Amino acid sequence: MDMFQAIRAFREVARQEGFAAAARVLNVSTPTISRLIADLEGDLGVRLFSRSTRKIGLTEEGEQFLRRGVALFDELEAVTEEFRQRQSIPRGHLRISSVVAFGQERIAPAIAGFMEQYPDVTVELDISNRKVDLIEEHFDIAIRIGGADGLEASDLKAKKIYSQKLIFVATPEYVAAHGAPKELDEVVSHRVVKQVSGTWGRVNQLWHDGKKSELTLSGAFVVNSPNAARNAVLTGHAIGLLADYLTADLIAEGRLARLLPGYETVDQPIYAVFVHRNYMPAKVRAFIDYLIEIMGERPSV
Repeated sequence: MDMFQAIRAFREVARQEGFAAAARVLNVSTPTISRLIADLEGDLGVRLFSRSTRKIGLTEEGEQFLRRGVALFDELEAVTEEFRQRQSIPRGHLRISSVVAFGQERIAPAIAGFMEQYPDVTVELDISNRKVDLIEEHFDIAIRIGGADGLEASDLKAKKIYSQKLIFVATPEYVAAHGAPKELDEVVSHRVVKQVSGTWGRVNQLWHDGKKSELTLSGAFVVNSPNAARNAVLTGHAIGLLADYLTADLIAEGRLARLLPGYETVDQPIYAVFVHRNYMPAKVRAFIDYLIEIMGERPSV
């Protein structure tokens, strides 16, 4: 016997004072209502309704069950509906881990707009290049660059939210003072800030007219932070090979100029990584969808 269905049927028969009327409200057949009530009475070992040819009324036990048992059922139904709503309405606390530069430049500004749209969600953003354990550390989402490899064998899933590329930039003041390289091999004669993180960035692969070239930038000035590299370029004393999301607005404002526009690195995807569940919390789904919507296509640079 399905106790939920049986109690729901009992409650409706008591409200409607009839089996047929209850069946219409619950959109089931009258025999189904009769069977559910009989099963419930058999399980409880009491008669819940007194039946006559004219009316159906509650027995003394039926009145007690309606007052006490159905009250508990109403509360359980309300709690159940509340949890169902949590799956469809974003609410609760959202914990996000993000790589530093992208987190500072794109994720943090996105959160403010997200919270305005979903005021029942509170957000905690942890910015670090450390690879967190989402399950052990109770993070809902991690923002990772090129982070989808190997997830098929884990409890994690990834959804692409952006694709970055690196481009050559300098300030107009630098170009006026030192000129701009016309060909890739001329870059080595310029002062360059080189961004390196582990093994990444030591040798750069660039595409030009469908052909791949490799370039090893000078190691005279090396940093391990995209923001630091950008800030160094903004002084007007160096060229940089920087991410498009860090430079697009500055190029639009005229504070940076793109150099060697025919050369750029291959697209590098940025993912939102999350724990795979049969039912994704609405707050997680809404935030990922929001990121995809506002990131849109890569900016024109």
